[in-house]
Amino acid sequence: MTGFLSTFSKPFQLAVLLWPFVAVLLTVPAAIYLYHRDNRLRPASVLGAYAFMLYVLGLGCFTLYPWPRDPAAYCATHHLGAQLNPLQFIGDIRADGVIALLQLGMNIVLFVPMGFFLTRFFRLPSWVAVAVCCATSVCIEVAQLTGIFHLYPCAYRICDVDDVITNTLGGAVGVALGLWCNRAFPAPRIDKTEVTMHPGFLRRYVSFAVDMGIVSMCQTLSIVLWLYLGHGTIAPEGGPFLVLLSVWFVLFEGVVPWCTHGRTIGCLLTRMTVESTQRTLPQRLAFHAARTALLYTLTIGLCTWRSPWPFVLGLATVVWWIVCKQMPYDAIGEKRRTAGNPTAGGQSS
Repeated sequence: MTGFLSTFSKPFQLAVLLWPFVAVLLTVPAAIYLYHRDNRLRPASVLGAYAFMLYVLGLGCFTLYPWPRDPAAYCATHHLGAQLNPLQFIGDIRADGVIALLQLGMNIVLFVPMGFFLTRFFRLPSWVAVAVCCATSVCIEVAQLTGIFHLYPCAYRICDVDDVITNTLGGAVGVALGLWCNRAFPAPRIDKTEVTMHPGFLRRYVSFAVDMGIVSMCQTLSIVLWLYLGHGTIAPEGGPFLVLLSVWFVLFEGVVPWCTHGRTIGCLLTRMTVESTQRTLPQRLAFHAARTALLYTLTIGLCTWRSPWPFVLGLATVVWWIVCKQMPYDAIGEKRRTAGNPTAGGQSS
């Protein structure tokens, strides 16, 4: 029993060590998903998102790690194939007794959380959740058969059809638990048409991170296209690079929100708008010009200008936010918020 449990200690330790780094990388995508689904960040949903990240890491580590240290020696003496007999587990139980039963049980338990998360957290239909569990198990078995898709020179674990069956069974159990939780603790209904008029700092940051990711992708594609057309490279420290980056920035942070009443692509994903109130045409012009200039200075200017002013402006913006709970450009043409009006007042995370 001790030997059986010890096989899970190293994979679990690796999953726990990787978890903080993966959580940091996936924080923005997780926040985008939760904002788009719930129009807010609920503590239980945030906890569920990070728990799911840990589970996926653990699943990958348990099924694919550790691998033999000496690939050449191992592959010369081991030739593992696929076990395609769905009744092989009967012979395994007769031969290995309790160890084989524990292995079957662990294969079931390993996929119960996946079925639960897919049904409860991602709110997938039950048949889709079971199908995803089955497909995930098949992918893992293929990875084991091919040495993690030929990253390792040979198969170092047996591809077993019984694992797919027991994993899918575990996923179905998790789906049943998720369906029970959905009935016992139904998720609150969200108005899909609701748009947050006064977003909090975190929602603004997530939206802006999405927009900057799109700007970076467009910048990269433009440079690749320019190189493909035979015009040479564009050096990051050169003027053309900064001009091109500025054009994309103004397009996505100035032109797009002007044409969509304050909703950039990031804002669409997080259900918010940067226009917190109705403004006249001159006020809108001033608002979007000030917003674009400030954000440009705090991002591109901070990275490219040899001047302390972007840093000073950033500190001043932070102080303004702490005192006023809004960005400086929000004060342009803003009407006074009325008490008791949920659309006009208050911050939404």
